[in-house]
Formats: sequence, structure tokens, C-alpha cells
Amino acid sequence: MPLIHWHEQRFLKTQKANFGKIIYFSLEEIILDSNYPKEKNIRYKCRVVYDAANVEVEFSPYQRKQINKLIIKEGSEIEYSFKYADRNKLNALSENLKDDEEVLIVQNNLLTDTSFTNIALYNGTDWLTPAKPLLQGVQRNYLLSQNVIHEADIDFRDLKNYSEIKLFNALNGWESAWILSCSDILFAV
Repeated sequence: MPLIHWHEQRFLKTQKANFGKIIYFSLEEIILDSNYPKEKNIRYKCRVVYDAANVEVEFSPYQRKQINKLIIKEGSEIEYSFKYADRNKLNALSENLKDDEEVLIVQNNLLTDTSFTNIALYNGTDWLTPAKPLLQGVQRNYLLSQNVIHEADIDFRDLKNYSEIKLFNALNGWESAWILSCSDILFAV
């Protein structure tokens, strides 16, 4: 299980913040005790939904999205510091986009994330990731720990200072991240 250490850390932190204590001690054991798919040639997305009384584990074949354009939209009302089952506000930002478009969310003029990935922008020297993302993803935390990316406040009005943007998450690491030119970033009308 890729990045399981980072998933475990988020799992424990989320429980402490939401329940005031740790109820479930091992995410890895929960996943392995579920109906974990055994097929070797299929990549699966694992979704773990839990509250203080129940845990549900779901697996679905992973389908990578084609992304050719990013559309900047304001999302100041969105609070997503933990992975929540309710993604209605995030999903609403993606409404009316074409199949190959993805939303790039701005809060207080600062870039944050897309609806399902963290981001990093290249300034010619370094890859910078927003210091205030919607979600501190496990891949993002791993890349920060390895000094591959560095935190910074990135004002959407300063996009001219960057050449490329990478979109990454737990299923799409740094090497397999989407890479787009910053000229492929548009403003919602």
C-alpha cells in the first residue's frame, strides 16, 4: 500500500480532531481485513468511510482523468481540512466543466488545490505548493518531507511567474502527476 505511513498519520490525526480520541488504531489492518481485491493487473481506489461507530471500506477500479485545462474558480466557502464524505461544495465547483477540464480553487486570491489533487507550480528553479491548501494530502506531505516541493503563498495573479503546474494525489505520485503549462489555466467567466 503506497504511502501507508502517511495515510496512517492522517487517519489518527482526523480521529483525534473529530472524536477527541483514537478509536481505530490501524488503517492498514482495516484495509487488509476487508474484501481487499487480489487482482494484480488492476489498479484500485480504496475509500474508507468511518465515524465513531462504523467503518466501511470500498474498492473500485481506478480510472485516471484526462486533464487538458484548468479553470480558476473562487471557493472561499469551502473548508476541507479533512477528507469528508460530503464533497458537495467541491463538486459544485466542477459543474459545467468539460470532461478534460478541472477546477483550480482560489481562496483569498491564493491558489489552493483542484477538486481532487494538490498542486505545485514551477518558477524556473523550484516547485512550490500552496502553503494553505484545502487538504494536506498524503502525497503532498511526503513530497514536502523529501524537499521535492516547498510551501509558498501563490497568488493567482502571479501565474505569469510560473511555467508549469503539476497535479498530484495519493494515486498519482510526482512521477505520474498531470503536468500542464500555466498557459492552460483559464479564468471562469
